[in-house]
Amino acid sequence: MFEDRLAKKSVFVCSQRLRLGRSAIFVLSLMGGLFVPGCKNNPESYSLGKEFVESQTAVSLIDTFSVSLSTVIFDRVVTSGQGCILIGKYHDDIYGTVTSNSYFQVGVPESYDVQSDDIYDSLHFVLQYNKYFFGDTTKSQRIVVNHLTQNIVFDDQGAIASNASFTFDPSPVGSIIYTPRPNGSTDTLTIKIDDTIGLDLFRKLAENSEIMTDNTLFRDYFHGLVLRADENYEGSIVGFTTIKQEAKLVLFTRKATSLEENDIVFGLEDSTRQFNNVVHDFNSTNLRPLTQQRYQLSSSLTGGLSFLQGGIGLAIRVDFPSFQEALLFKGMTILAAQLSIFPEKNSYDKFDLPSGLILYESDGANRLGNGVATSSLVVDELYEEETAYTFDVTSFLKSELANSYVDPEKGLLITLSTSDQSNSFGRMIADAHGKNTKLRIYYLSY
Repeated sequence: MFEDRLAKKSVFVCSQRLRLGRSAIFVLSLMGGLFVPGCKNNPESYSLGKEFVESQTAVSLIDTFSVSLSTVIFDRVVTSGQGCILIGKYHDDIYGTVTSNSYFQVGVPESYDVQSDDIYDSLHFVLQYNKYFFGDTTKSQRIVVNHLTQNIVFDDQGAIASNASFTFDPSPVGSIIYTPRPNGSTDTLTIKIDDTIGLDLFRKLAENSEIMTDNTLFRDYFHGLVLRADENYEGSIVGFTTIKQEAKLVLFTRKATSLEENDIVFGLEDSTRQFNNVVHDFNSTNLRPLTQQRYQLSSSLTGGLSFLQGGIGLAIRVDFPSFQEALLFKGMTILAAQLSIFPEKNSYDKFDLPSGLILYESDGANRLGNGVATSSLVVDELYEEETAYTFDVTSFLKSELANSYVDPEKGLLITLSTSDQSNSFGRMIADAHGKNTKLRIYYLSY
């Protein structure tokens, strides 16, 4: 992955002409010894190479290029094979309503001993928390279980996206009302499943049916289940693991003679086909115009803010409308450039900010291009004034100027990491019009 390979860069730029503000500790390491630590008053003392020996050189900072932020929603967020079952409903006035349902298949038991005179007891679906949650877990939730009426299949790109769904029998086969305890002493959630299904599976095992000998045959007979969030309950979205022995149907039986209890496990089969169906409703929010990836929503239409969130695929687009003016600069070499994005103050009281974000190149249709940079979060715990993500955009801006042409449709997209985009609802609200959200360019003039 790009974010795992990207090297972190640091530089230190200093001169008598450099006006350094709160981001002065932006350190550049350039061209193997271009600078040495400390400020130098004599421009000719820099190790610039013979072409600059006779020149009067200086390092300067410009931070007046405008930065435009907008919000983009991805057409497709892959949620299959992410190792995370997400179920629940959450609502707030900023992002609207988000609901997550989870689809999956179970496979035949790895081993079982069921005789024709054994006694059926019950069938339960067992889930184990993975400690992830989003929202208010003090509110009760209701999960409804439905039986699928078609197999789960991959799309043309070999995966399953969050907007996919498969048909199911509308009559529930199980449900539970519970108060989430993702970090509690009890790490499992058990849902009673209708005895009609339990007895059918029991008889197939007792009869040594061919269906119970092969996962493909079993899948064609028992297509799978969907765990749905009840629309009348809202508070949080809760995560559960997809590990085979921790997300499972458990059939309980007893021996007729000894009354010995027996549990037979139908574990989650082929986790690559498990996916989360994520539905959002922006109707009551400023995000309502967002419908397709190719259209971005300017921060000027959303109260001077731009929005990022996983699961539903919100990303922040960055443009530099006035950067073409850099073509007018003569005798200038960009040494370093940093883009600073500041979260809206007081916007992360209830939700932790993402620990890191990824910056990609993008085009006029808001498609993801090459990776540009990663940024870790720096938090100002005391005043929240300095909380920021800062990206090194040096290479991107240099490449834009390389052909003496700045493409007006080329921009940048800020997103969560691929995994966080797919299996979390991490969010960030950017202060798009704040004085600190800006582009800083350190350049050499000669």
